[in-house]
Amino acid sequence: MNDGIQPHDQKFMKRCIELSQLSVDNGDAPFGSLVAKGDTLVAEGLNDAQNKVSEHAEVIALHNAHQVVGSSDLSGHTLYTSCEPCPMCSFMIREYKISRVVYALHSPFMGGHSKWSILQDTEISQFNPFFSTPPQVVNGFMEAEAKKVMDGTIFWMFGKDAKTKGK
Repeated sequence: MNDGIQPHDQKFMKRCIELSQLSVDNGDAPFGSLVAKGDTLVAEGLNDAQNKVSEHAEVIALHNAHQVVGSSDLSGHTLYTSCEPCPMCSFMIREYKISRVVYALHSPFMGGHSKWSILQDTEISQFNPFFSTPPQVVNGFMEAEAKKVMDGTIFWMFGKDAKTKGK
């Protein structure tokens, strides 16, 4: 896990984990996400990929935050998510100019931070105004708590020990 923990991070990650359980209860994958500015919740998102493949929790939270803020520039905002964003979500995080990303579970097979390096890629930053500078990333935050929801599903491939599971 990275340093840079803020006092409200636990409250928001706990909510992401609750959202991931709601997603499971709705028959979808166990992912939940939200966007906050400081200690203020801006928008939330449940996974809805069963109905539309692009409706990942992060995408929904970003779109909802856009509607609340009235802008695609979410500089100064933090995206919290129960699992490491995939490449699609990571590009959207960069395009929405999110300043900070906090996630619980690692995604060693699909992660836009650990596998594909999209969140920390400095080269795409040259395509301003489309992509932001890399956000600060806090990873593995409350991983054990998020894993409890994941363990009740078929998604063995998430978490720091994922490469040893399911083989």
